[in-house]
Amino acid sequence: MPEERRAPPLELRKALITAVIAMMGFTVVAAALGWAFREPLLEVGHWFVDNFGGPGIAVGFYFPDAFTLPVPNDAFTAFGLWGGMEFWKVVAWGSLGSLAGGSTGWAIGRWFIARSARLEAFMQRRGGDDMREHLRRGGRWFLAVAAVTPVPYSITCWAAGATKLPYGEFLLISLLRIPRVALFLWLLERGFVSLSG
Repeated sequence: MPEERRAPPLELRKALITAVIAMMGFTVVAAALGWAFREPLLEVGHWFVDNFGGPGIAVGFYFPDAFTLPVPNDAFTAFGLWGGMEFWKVVAWGSLGSLAGGSTGWAIGRWFIARSARLEAFMQRRGGDDMREHLRRGGRWFLAVAAVTPVPYSITCWAAGATKLPYGEFLLISLLRIPRVALFLWLLERGFVSLSG
């Protein structure tokens, strides 16, 4: 009988340190962008808000959080902020998109992963086996960590569905995405404003 592969233990301290480093780097990048490209970024932001508004921010969060696309969803909140939308409106639209995307990811995991060899293979390539193992061992805590740190949230949502984590619990824990969206937007605002004036 082949030995089952075990995911390395999740190191919460390492995940939190990585999150802090990512936030610091994010702020520095925002500051550098604000210093070097303030006017063009404000123009892009106004164009984005004029053409897509809040729903554009929600869609920008929905697709990466649902389908594990390599798209930086925080760029869409940046566009909203640079386009003149109020801070909390941007947070609301980004959070709505993230929660809807995560819920779609949970549904993919719950109802489609076991039925599709291609989706299963895709999930494995994205680290889904490790995510499932972490969810089996750490359960809800692992999902909470993924909601607020650089642990891939979308594939964790797929794994949460695949491990049959009840949707109500999944959604309740996923509400941690709201302070995460707000924090990253606040850091972006602080970084962009600090050097751009």
